[in-house]
Amino acid sequence: MQTMSVTVQSGRPSSKISISPEARQDVHRAYLESQRHRFKVEIIRLTRGGMRALLERKSNAGDDAERLGFLMSYVYAWHWLQQNIHADYQQEVLAAFTRGAQGFLIEMLKSSDSASAFVRQYVNYWLSYQGTPQRQQQNCLSLLQERNPATPDVEALIDYVDSVWSSMSLLEKSFAAGYKDLARQEKERYAEMLGEDDKARLALVDELPDTGPLTKFSKLGIIPAMGCPQTCRHCMFIFRPLMKNTDEPETLYEMIDELTTSVLFTGGDLSRQLDHFYDAISHMKHVTTFAILLNGDFADSVDATREVMGKMAAAIRRRQVTWPKAKVMLQISFDEFHQEVVVDKKGNLTERIPVTKIANIVETVPKYKDEIQLCLLHKQGHLNFSMQLFEKGVFARLARELGRRGHQLQVLSSAPSSRLKRNPLDPETPAQLIKDATFVLTRYPDTHMLLTSTTIDAYGRANMMELHEAVNERDLLQQVLAGQGAGGESFDKDLMFWFNGWATLFSAVHMCLGNVFEDGMETIRKRQLKDPLSNALNRFDLRLLDYYREKMDDLDEIIEHSTSPHHLFHTITEDGAMRLHMTRRLIEAGV
Repeated sequence: MQTMSVTVQSGRPSSKISISPEARQDVHRAYLESQRHRFKVEIIRLTRGGMRALLERKSNAGDDAERLGFLMSYVYAWHWLQQNIHADYQQEVLAAFTRGAQGFLIEMLKSSDSASAFVRQYVNYWLSYQGTPQRQQQNCLSLLQERNPATPDVEALIDYVDSVWSSMSLLEKSFAAGYKDLARQEKERYAEMLGEDDKARLALVDELPDTGPLTKFSKLGIIPAMGCPQTCRHCMFIFRPLMKNTDEPETLYEMIDELTTSVLFTGGDLSRQLDHFYDAISHMKHVTTFAILLNGDFADSVDATREVMGKMAAAIRRRQVTWPKAKVMLQISFDEFHQEVVVDKKGNLTERIPVTKIANIVETVPKYKDEIQLCLLHKQGHLNFSMQLFEKGVFARLARELGRRGHQLQVLSSAPSSRLKRNPLDPETPAQLIKDATFVLTRYPDTHMLLTSTTIDAYGRANMMELHEAVNERDLLQQVLAGQGAGGESFDKDLMFWFNGWATLFSAVHMCLGNVFEDGMETIRKRQLKDPLSNALNRFDLRLLDYYREKMDDLDEIIEHSTSPHHLFHTITEDGAMRLHMTRRLIEAGV
C-alpha cells in the first residue's frame, strides 16, 4: 500500500492585517478544534455503518464487507488525515483522542508513515491480544485464517486490504484537481448562456399568450460582477465569468427602481464594486432596502471599516428628503467556512477572513445605526442545535475578540427553524435548530444586530463536501419526491439583473430569460410570468424529473447526492438542451 502524498486544502489569504497574540492563540485553537471535530465525525460515521455501506457499494470486498468495516474505517482515517491535516498538526489533532477504548488505534495512526504500516500494526495488535475477546479481533483473525489457515500471513492480508481500498477509489482526487474539473463545467455552462438552445427556448416562451398583468416584485437582485478572492470550500461558485458590463448602470437602476422597493447587490464579494452600490442608493428613488452581500474583507482596520460604512451612510443621507426613507442591509458572511483556519504548505495558519475584521464591523456599525442594519449570514452546522452556537465556534471567537476591546456581546433572542433538521453529529433523529438571533453590544443596547442561518447546497466547491459535513435539506427533498409538497418552500424565480444585461433567476443563475438591454424590461417580465419552466421550478414540479429521464439515465445518482429540492431542480436544469426539452414537454402538456 503506497504512502499517500500530502495535499492540504488551503485558500488564498485575505488582505493582510496584524492580529493580537491572543487572537493568534484563538486561531491555533480554532484550527485544532475544527479539525478534531471533522475527524471525529468521520470516524463516527464510518464505524456506525458508513464504511460497511461503502464497501458493499463501491469495493471488491464482496462478503467481507462486515468483517472489513471497522479496519477500513481507520484505513480511510489514515488517508483522510494526509489529505486534510498538515503533517505539522496531525499529532496535536489526534492527541485529543488517545484516551479511551480506541486510544490504541489513534496511537497507530500517529506512528504510521503509510496505510500499510497502520494495517500491519493493527493486525499484529490483535495477534498478540490477550484480553477479553473483541469483535474486531475475531474479524481480523478470521480474515487472516481465510488467507492462510495454517500460518497467519500478515503481508497477504495487507495486500488484500490494499486491493479493497484501491477498488473503492476514495480520496484519490485532490481538492485542487476536483475544483479544476468543477470550474471547467461551470465555465461551459456560462459559455452556453443565451446560446442557441436558450434562444430557441425563449422563442417558445414568447409565442405563449401573456398570463396577466405585470406586477411589482418583493425584491430584485443586481449583480455588478461575479468574483471573490476567497476559496471557501462550501462556496456555490468556482468559475466566475468575466462580463462586458454596461458603462451606464444608471439605466439599469432606473428600470429596477420602478419594479421593487428592495434590491440585493450580490455576486460573491462586492468590496471592489462599492462605488456602484453608493451610486445606486443615490439613484433609486423608490427602493427603501439596499441589501449588499460582503465577506468582510474590507474591514482591515477600524478606520478602514468606518470609511466604508461612512460612505454607505452618506449615500443614504444624500437622498432627497421627499424620497421614502431608506436603509442599508449590510450582510456579512460569518461562519465556520468563511472564518475557517487554513494552513499553507509551510504549516502557517491563517483565517480565510479573520474574526478580527468581523469584530471591526460589529464595533463600528452602532455609529451608523440609523442608516445601516447589520446582519451576519451563517451556514448551519452542529452548533446550531443548541445554545453552543453562541458559546463555541466563530461566534465565541468574535465575543472574545470584542471582549479584548472592552465590549460585551449579549444575545437578546433566538428563533428556531420552521422545520426539524438533522444534526451531523446525531443524524438519526430530526431536531430543532437555531436559525435566527438578535444580539447587541451592551455599550450600544439600541443597536440590534442580526444573525440568520441557512443550509448549504452542494453547488460549486460544496460538491466536494461530504453530505454529513453540514446541515442539509434532504428530509425536505424526500418529502417533495414523495409528492407531499415543500411545506411552503419554493424555488425562487424572482429576477437577478447582471450589469451585462442578463436577467436570471434568484435560485438559478444559469436560468436566463434574456438580456434586458436587448430585449427590453417588459419582455423579460412577461417571460418571467409565463415561462413554463420557471413556473415548474418554482413549485418543484415532479414532471421535470420524468422529462429529465427521457434524455438522461443518471437521475438516481443525482438524487442520491442532492442536498435539497432546490439543489436537485437546479442540477437537472443546468444544461441548455435539457432546458429546451423540458420547456417543450411542458408546453405539450398544456402548462
